[in-house]
Amino acid sequence: MTTGASTRSRRPRAAPRAGWRRFLDTVSVPTLAIITAMIIGALVIWITSGRFSAVVLAYDGLIDGAFLKTRGLSESLVATVPYILASLAVGLGFKAGLFNIGVEGQFYIGAVSAAWAGAAFSGLPAIVHLPLAILAGAVGGAIWGAIPGFLKARTGAHEVINTIMLNYVAFRLTEFLVSGPLRSRSASAVQSTTIAHEAELWSLYEVPQRLNDPLNRLGVAILIMALGFMVARWMIVLPRVRDRFTSNGQRQQVALVSGVVLGVLAFIGLSPLLNLWWPFQDQYDRLHVGLFLAVVAAVIVWWLLEKTTIGFELRTVGANPSAARYAGISISKNIVLAMAISGALAGIAGTIEVLGVSICRCLPLFFSSGYGFDSIAIALLAKANPLGIVPASFLFGAMRNGADLMELRSGVSKYVISVIQALVLLFVAAPIIVRRLYRIRVERRLEEEAPITRGWGG
Repeated sequence: MTTGASTRSRRPRAAPRAGWRRFLDTVSVPTLAIITAMIIGALVIWITSGRFSAVVLAYDGLIDGAFLKTRGLSESLVATVPYILASLAVGLGFKAGLFNIGVEGQFYIGAVSAAWAGAAFSGLPAIVHLPLAILAGAVGGAIWGAIPGFLKARTGAHEVINTIMLNYVAFRLTEFLVSGPLRSRSASAVQSTTIAHEAELWSLYEVPQRLNDPLNRLGVAILIMALGFMVARWMIVLPRVRDRFTSNGQRQQVALVSGVVLGVLAFIGLSPLLNLWWPFQDQYDRLHVGLFLAVVAAVIVWWLLEKTTIGFELRTVGANPSAARYAGISISKNIVLAMAISGALAGIAGTIEVLGVSICRCLPLFFSSGYGFDSIAIALLAKANPLGIVPASFLFGAMRNGADLMELRSGVSKYVISVIQALVLLFVAAPIIVRRLYRIRVERRLEEEAPITRGWGG
């Protein structure tokens, strides 16, 4: 005879197994979507070229250009950085039940705001000027994102229509500013005023030299101290660690001390350590510290959505506005907040593209990226998971970087990459196609346990 106690003790064992199956299902569909898109892309190349060797040459060039050629991997990572930030902007909107299709426009506004701040405040030390330029780009993007959020919250106007229209306004406004008030008087080409050297994002090659400056080293130490405090504060509230501290105030003190110790150690030992050994020795390499900023941003967005009250409210509004309203959560406030944060992330993406990649140290007139539109596919591929966005962005960055060599070697148009990316988006948006194609069985129990959400990517 089975007792009630023994029945209760056996129930929790099924939860990890169900969670593991759900994880495998979550990962398998995007992975198989990518593989299927690559196979169909190969068929397209074969049919259009009339020779199978073109398929081999095309994919050989794609892989070689994205990973193996000189600076191939680093250039793929350069393209990955704005993809991560722009996709985080789209994904955060999805979690809040919003479709922010205006990331491209917010990208432009962030870029032009950073270009203005980078040139207007020349003479400031790098520890002040660089954060100021990044902040200007974030604020510009946040304002541009908050406008459609405010219109939706107050008037019910759909954010898709508003953001599409604001994209065109952003494009034309950027052209006006670059060719007018912000135009460089010394350059023959139409471009913005040259950005100060102190406002540039450091390339990885010059990091050791930059850290020889005590002010720059202090800025990095402060950043590490803040990150150390956040990580320590998160670790201290874990169940097995929390009980060791008698009060919440004691936990805060321990987290603060941990952050300060890390900051002091970074200030003292980081520069000698990097001067002793630093793997990035190619002075022509364009890879910059924006890569670390983008990855940190992904972790922060994940933490914001999953571990904070703000994130809980955003996800609740996206999943079920009626329940959120019944619980006393302000729908209007969270719509505006979600669009503002989303716009800030897109603005930082544009900022990094100007401060870290621009050869002329300026914003050119014909500044075009396409990152904002590609990021929609990336966010869908990652199912709006901030941590999943990082590898998905790397995939798209590698494809973007390897497309040119693919075209050069095989004679196949590089726009085949766009076909492959579109197919990936199609299969991820309609996962039933992949499941039926590969006969992936989803257990009814998992379907019943999965929450039905209204938010995108939920």
